[in-house]
Amino acid sequence: MKRIFLHVRRRLSIRLGLLIVLIVTVAFFLLFGYLFYRGKQYIQNAAIDRATKLLDNTAERINGIMDETETVTNFLAQTTPRHLSPDSLLVFTRRAVEEHSFLTGMAISMEPYYFPEMGRYFSAYSLRYMCDEDEPPIDSITTVREGPFEYFDAVWYRASRTLGTSSWVDAYDDYNEGTLSSPDILTSYCCPMRNADGQFIGSITASLTLKWLSASVSDLKPYPNSSAIMIDRRGTYIVHPDTAKLYRETIFSDADPKIRHEIESLGKDMLAGHSGMVKTTVDGAPAYIFYRPLERTGWSIAIVCPESDIFARYNKLVYIVWFVVSIGLVLLMLFCYQTVRRAVLPIKQLDKAARRISNGHFDVSLSISSRQDSLSRLTNSFAHMQQSLANNVESLQHVNEELQSHNEELAEAYELKLETNRRKTAFIRDVYHEIRTPLNIISGFAQVLFASQHALPTEEVDDIIKRMRSSAKVISRLARELSEVSNTTKTTDTK
Repeated sequence: MKRIFLHVRRRLSIRLGLLIVLIVTVAFFLLFGYLFYRGKQYIQNAAIDRATKLLDNTAERINGIMDETETVTNFLAQTTPRHLSPDSLLVFTRRAVEEHSFLTGMAISMEPYYFPEMGRYFSAYSLRYMCDEDEPPIDSITTVREGPFEYFDAVWYRASRTLGTSSWVDAYDDYNEGTLSSPDILTSYCCPMRNADGQFIGSITASLTLKWLSASVSDLKPYPNSSAIMIDRRGTYIVHPDTAKLYRETIFSDADPKIRHEIESLGKDMLAGHSGMVKTTVDGAPAYIFYRPLERTGWSIAIVCPESDIFARYNKLVYIVWFVVSIGLVLLMLFCYQTVRRAVLPIKQLDKAARRISNGHFDVSLSISSRQDSLSRLTNSFAHMQQSLANNVESLQHVNEELQSHNEELAEAYELKLETNRRKTAFIRDVYHEIRTPLNIISGFAQVLFASQHALPTEEVDDIIKRMRSSAKVISRLARELSEVSNTTKTTDTK
């Protein structure tokens, strides 16, 4: 790792390439970060619009069925008191179910002993048999006078009598042993029936199966893994993907302890009849919950959309974009490296040449670049400078060689002069010795002649004079040789 770091530090092209890529990467991150942020907001708003429209469409469809149910029931409540007879009530309920396929059942239940001949109880009830999806379609309607049971305490009858107005009641189990009952959970619209004096005489109840309602709500699937729920006035689940929770758990009791506060707040908003959206955690994964009320029932429906579904395409696009950006950055790095490498090649050549020159290699030759940028001009100027320096160095080398040659000649001359001086000294010494002998002879004989000039015989005086003349000739010869040696030395010194 350290070697790589040092290599990067030494390579200007790599450093410049990395710097450019870093700047471009930061710019990409800022740009794409902003675009993805705006895109995510757009997708979130689109998801809200989509879910809201689905909720509105479903609510309108359910409200449409409920409107028709209320219209039929209210119409019967107005017309039935004018045709009160046990047989006519049976006909009215059957005809209502036959003519309106969305109705599961229709009941006209009278007050106790309203028909004395019928006893305490009289309730005309027509029920449509609803087959399961895996069964062949059957459209079977059964009309009966229900057997004796205390329907006066049933929620659908008690609501009409107690409230005195039409209303929808929460889901209930229609099963009563020994009577005609729907195997499915029902919800009913109850309308009080009054006589001409305004006195309550019975209740007309139109029933819808929650199977149909659940199917309508469960069709709310804006995304593959989304699901729908519906709660009643108490927060009890009447539609839920987990059927084990239906009519047994409420949105409050089912809340995850980690997000209980969020779910409780959501449940209160739904029960208060509010519409909106909340982001929370469902089954350990982030999810968006869109909800709206069914005003006339007090119920509320909601769509649970996993965040991964909402942003599935967005996340896929993010992965693709970042993959493409990563490949692009790698290619950009290579391109920048090659571009910068080519751009700084003159600097690299200059560096190499400068290092060789610093090591004393002045004969380095740089090629002249044909490019017109600043680096190329710098390289060309350096090449001309190096050429001039090489020429000057070459001239200096020639001068040094000549100086070396002269120095060698001077050294040889100096040595020759020293040798000459040594010989001269030796010669003078020899001459000195050679002169000293005849001088001593002449000096000795001169003293003899001076002291005994008249006492010496003529032959001896002539012999002395002869010897003195011979010594004088020797001295004269030595002086002549010395003069010749001196002239020769002067000529040598002059050269």
